[in-house]
Amino acid sequence: MSTCNVQLRQEVFQDDARKIINWLEDHDVVRYLNESQDVGESINRVMQRINMPILTHIFNQNGSFFMITEEEEPIGFLRLVPKGKTAEIVVVIGQKDKWNRGLGKKAISHGLKHAFFKWRMDEVIARINHENERSIRMFHKIGFKQDKKLIKEMQYSISMEEFLKLA
Repeated sequence: MSTCNVQLRQEVFQDDARKIINWLEDHDVVRYLNESQDVGESINRVMQRINMPILTHIFNQNGSFFMITEEEEPIGFLRLVPKGKTAEIVVVIGQKDKWNRGLGKKAISHGLKHAFFKWRMDEVIARINHENERSIRMFHKIGFKQDKKLIKEMQYSISMEEFLKLA
């Protein structure tokens, strides 16, 4: 596997928003997401209403939203949503040709550092659809443990202590 430069970028530009819309319209990309089906359309409506080159403030309303980039090219997004001393993490690699290359794992690692070191969270959770085997394997490799069985998904978590032991 080649060395890759995966980063999280908080600025969300118009072109990023268009990419997100395209990813959210791809069944393979969204089939395990918990997002409502019209998120892409909502983003589109906001873009038409707000004529601004940077849309960061729109995407950061309920937490922190990051574009996942590889060599500065957007390949997906990561969202952290604070819930008390816990943060929920959502990660999407929208560029399907980038799947199975460990990029999501690197992005999650950056997200965990943000949650634990900047926000000082005690724990980060991920809710993953029972059928999403790729995500389940990835979160296990990172060190997340299964901790709660929900109707359509399983909740996994990692504490700051567990994360520090892995570092």
